[in-house]
Amino acid sequence: EEGRARFATEYLVAFDAPAPGAYYGAVLAEADKAGRITTVPHDPSLKVDTAWDLGIDDATAIWFLQEAGREVRVIDYFEASGEGLQAIVRQALADRPFVYGRHYLPHDVKVRELGANGRSRLETLAGLGVSPVEVTAAAAPEDRIHALRQMIPMAVFDAARCATGLDRLRAYRKRWNGALHAWSGPLHDGASHAADALGLYALNRRAGSAVKRPARRREHQLDWMA
Repeated sequence: EEGRARFATEYLVAFDAPAPGAYYGAVLAEADKAGRITTVPHDPSLKVDTAWDLGIDDATAIWFLQEAGREVRVIDYFEASGEGLQAIVRQALADRPFVYGRHYLPHDVKVRELGANGRSRLETLAGLGVSPVEVTAAAAPEDRIHALRQMIPMAVFDAARCATGLDRLRAYRKRWNGALHAWSGPLHDGASHAADALGLYALNRRAGSAVKRPARRREHQLDWMA
């Protein structure tokens, strides 16, 4: 029991969650019990922020969020696999009746791609009208996990439109090393893109100054891009 408690504290693993080693199962179960996974209508008076995790061969995940005071409203989720940025922007952004605020993307969006004549995905997105983009600094997985575990208790999720994303969050978990009998960092699978995208948002959102990072790590600087 002592070793179990130490792992739970040190690695932020919810051992009482539905899946062993799941990061968010317990806090999402609490949100469901409290009625915070429900119907969350889009408020036209508030801008919609997006949070992305970009994949090429695997999935691209995008969350749609509105903030009202301290409340974070998670109103929609989009996921696609094997699609180019033009199709993703059309299907995810243009086909939704939202007025957008900030688009939060990971730092690797600035990497230049050989297949795109040396253009970065950031430049491609700008050419497709995705603006303003906030390119977030690289962050350790535990920082994103810590921030999202703090944000979920102040969030409400649309149960229908975010169903796939919520399933991904519940499934996000640590790898189990059978040889060492130890957990060894987040498992990269179909659940990780949605979890990384929402964790990125939790760590960098406009109200993110209220989220305290673990004391053992330094604050990450934001790189603002217009």
